[in-house]
Amino acid sequence: MRKAKHHVMLNLFQHLSNRFRNKFGMTVFVLFFIFSSLFPQPVPGSYYDFVDATKDMPAGHDKTSLIIYRPDNVGVLNDIRCFLRLQDEEGNDVTYTACTATYEWMSTPDIIRNYKKTYFLSGGMAMHLKLKKGRYKISLYTPIDQQNNFTYAEAGAKPFQWESNIFEYDTENPTKVIFVTPTRNDNGFYNGGWIIDYKDGRKP
Repeated sequence: MRKAKHHVMLNLFQHLSNRFRNKFGMTVFVLFFIFSSLFPQPVPGSYYDFVDATKDMPAGHDKTSLIIYRPDNVGVLNDIRCFLRLQDEEGNDVTYTACTATYEWMSTPDIIRNYKKTYFLSGGMAMHLKLKKGRYKISLYTPIDQQNNFTYAEAGAKPFQWESNIFEYDTENPTKVIFVTPTRNDNGFYNGGWIIDYKDGRKP
């Protein structure tokens, strides 16, 4: 009799425990659902996921990585920076919303550095762009105030903003390295401008 009573009490305790756990679990689920609705999280595959997935990754080749290499230049031009301009297919500036960038000096290619603010290239630098998948228009420019008092070869030439050609790029393109070289006049002197190409402009 005492054993039967003990068995009944044990079953009752287990039943109550299960009901409590079920109610507790349901309460936690409801609270989680409410808070998830109030504070929605980024949808998988969104730009925020892209940033989170790439912010700590070292530079390297992958399906959405592009290297822009600017070889060393002669004289003062080596220290004159050209700045990245990235546009989407509609012409909107997405330089700092559709990519993240790191860089390296080719003299120390094993050291990857982070940009502090703007994305730029000096002579002897390689920029590593991690892009959202898509098609882009890539160009480079150098404002007048960043030309370090450059002396133009043409007599009487007034300073102007240097611009490159527009290089159209698709992240599905197998090309993963493009080159930047300064423009020259017919006499071989730098004349203010940049050329972006899939091959090194210094070579014939």
